Amino acid sequence: MPKPAPRLPQAGSATENEAPAASLAPAPDNGVPFAEQSTQPTPAAPRPVVERRGKQLGMRIPEAIYDRLEQCSSQTGFTKSSLVAHALDDKLKSLGY
Repeated sequence: MPKPAPRLPQAGSATENEAPAASLAPAPDNGVPFAEQSTQPTPAAPRPVVERRGKQLGMRIPEAIYDRLEQCSSQTGFTKSSLVAHALDDKLKSLGY
């Protein structure tokens, strides 16, 4: 014999052993009727100006050079970005730029 399916409680049907369901109450009033609220969107705050330190350059370099760059950065305390910027500046100066 198959097991009977459980009966789910129906809305509004409370049995003798169960407490009656709580009635829904409206939200508290803030004093301003919904239809009278402003339909104008509030202006967004201006975005803060972020000062950039320079242009960004994305490039791929050989893994051996990158390993040397990381080793130099960890030993000297200079960032990889500053090491690359100084090396590039020296190279451009030697080429006359």
